[in-house]
Amino acid sequence: MRNFSKIKTLSNWIYWALSICIVIIPVYYLSFWFLINNTDFPLEAITTGTTSIAPRSLPTEILAAGYFSSIFPLTVLVCVLLSLRKIFLLYKSGIVFSFEHVVLFKKTAKLLVFWVLLSVAYESVKSVLFSLENPPGERVLSVEFGSDELTVILVAAFVYVIAWVMDEGRVLAEENKMTI
Repeated sequence: MRNFSKIKTLSNWIYWALSICIVIIPVYYLSFWFLINNTDFPLEAITTGTTSIAPRSLPTEILAAGYFSSIFPLTVLVCVLLSLRKIFLLYKSGIVFSFEHVVLFKKTAKLLVFWVLLSVAYESVKSVLFSLENPPGERVLSVEFGSDELTVILVAAFVYVIAWVMDEGRVLAEENKMTI
């Protein structure tokens, strides 16, 4: 393979980038909920609902509920990143077609779809939390499924197809090893 050294080098870079993301993304989620009252931008900039939200600080209970609700999509996202990191660790180690690749690709595809579903639910919960202190009749429940979510689901479908291709490649590689 002519590009094997390039694959190993790029896989090493991607492995470390994913490792950094695994640390930074949870810190971002945590800091979002615990620093939101100390930001300069108004609460309206964060929400997407049509009902405006008066500028105010959110109570600790709402911040805690917001952080708790973010844990579910965050956990799935970190699992996606860990799965991808394992894939690139295999590439970095020089393992290209293996059964473990197939399992990791399928797992990643399923986790991506699950992440989209949890993200939609999380954004809905977030819209309720941000408008919870509005007067009755002005509270917001916003459920959105847009092009970003559709894009991730399409990527998940592509990753699942790649898993099938990897499985066929693995079978061919095993058959080639048996050929004299």
